[in-house]
Amino acid sequence: MNTPSHLIITAATQKFYRRTPIVRSAFLLGSVAPDLPLIVLWVSSTIHLHYNQGWTIRAAFRYLEQLYFVDPIWIAAHNTLHSPTMLVLLLLPLWHYRQRINSWGRWMYWFLLACLLHSVIDIATHGNDGPLLLFPFQWSIRFYSPVSYWDPAYYGREFALFELVLTIGLLTYLFGASVWRRVMEYRAKPVTYDAH
Repeated sequence: MNTPSHLIITAATQKFYRRTPIVRSAFLLGSVAPDLPLIVLWVSSTIHLHYNQGWTIRAAFRYLEQLYFVDPIWIAAHNTLHSPTMLVLLLLPLWHYRQRINSWGRWMYWFLLACLLHSVIDIATHGNDGPLLLFPFQWSIRFYSPVSYWDPAYYGREFALFELVLTIGLLTYLFGASVWRRVMEYRAKPVTYDAH
């Protein structure tokens, strides 16, 4: 799923569970953090290969797609916050911190829980390129989802439409009442004309 959609889904989840003492900053950052290492690697490598090495963008992309599956640095960077096994192992010792106000453990717990939500969504929506399930113990096992958020061979076009509708719906849930209230307040204000 696209990174902004993860943020919107997590924000809607946090709003839905508003009575739960979720650390909002940790939860929202955790919703996008799993994608950040890959974004940095992809953008910096593309710039380097294209501008410093003279590669075409297409050739750079093909090479980087290979690195995603075989290069240990890329695999580790991408899966440290994407692997459900890694995230559960990191979450377990933090469980008792989840309710301790102002503790670093509470912040980390909600951050990693949002990363895990991100990971579960990615496992379901990544066709053959999702997170490694057993990383760091096993570096190649992935779930092969029948759906991909981007690949037309795995219903990517259909999923893109679903993701758009979901995003609009969740944005309405997040901001619709506030926007409607402001519109109604604006409409309720009496119109005054300056006599000058």
